[in-house]
Amino acid sequence: MTSDLQVPAGLTLTIKPGTTIYVQPTDSSKIGPEFLSREVEILVRGSLRAVGTAARPIVIKPISTDPEAILWSGLELVNSEQVQLEHLLLEQAEVGVLCLDASPQIRFLQVRRSRYGILLQQQSAPQITDSLLIDGEAGLFCWDRSAPQVSRSRIVNQQEEGLYLGRNCRGRFIGNRIEENDRGVVLPEGVSFDPSNRVTNNRQDFLRYSRELD
Repeated sequence: MTSDLQVPAGLTLTIKPGTTIYVQPTDSSKIGPEFLSREVEILVRGSLRAVGTAARPIVIKPISTDPEAILWSGLELVNSEQVQLEHLLLEQAEVGVLCLDASPQIRFLQVRRSRYGILLQQQSAPQITDSLLIDGEAGLFCWDRSAPQVSRSRIVNQQEEGLYLGRNCRGRFIGNRIEENDRGVVLPEGVSFDPSNRVTNNRQDFLRYSRELD
C-alpha cells in the first residue's frame, strides 16, 4: 500500500489467509471528507472480511527499518457494514482498529507496537475474543456509549493505560488479563469491574476518576 484505501458502502474487501500487506509510509496521503488521517489508512464503510488461520495469519505492517516508529494510521471502521477480523496482526499503527459506530466481530487479533490498540467511539459494539494488545502506548479506549463485549483477551505492556472506560461506556469484560501496564484499568468511581478479569502487575492496577472529570 502506497496510499489510502477506502472500501465504500455496499462493497466488500476480502483478504485471504496468509496475506501480508506492507504499508509504505508517506507524508502526502489524502486529507479530506472521506479520510481521517494524513497517514496511510484503510477506511472501511462497507464490509471487510480479513479471516486468517493460526497457521496462515493475515499481517498488515509498514515497510520500515525503525521498529519503534508509528508509521501508518491503521484500520478505520466508520459506520461500516459487516466486518470480520480473525488471526490478523497489525503493527506500528496510530490506532490498530478504530471503530466509529461500528460493531465488528474480532477473534485472535494482535495489535503490536501501536500508539493505541483499539479505540471505540459513537456507540460501537464490537465483540472481541482471544485477542492481544501489546507493547503500545495504550490498549483499549471505550467512549460515547460504546458497548464492547471483550473476553479471554490480554492487554500487556502499555506505556499508559491498559483499559480506559469513559463514563458512558457500557461494555462487558469477562475473563481478560490486563498486566504489566503503567495503569491497568481506568474507570469511573462507582463502576464495578468483573472479578473474572485478572488485573495484576501493573504499576497501578486500578485508577478511578470522578465522573465530572471524564
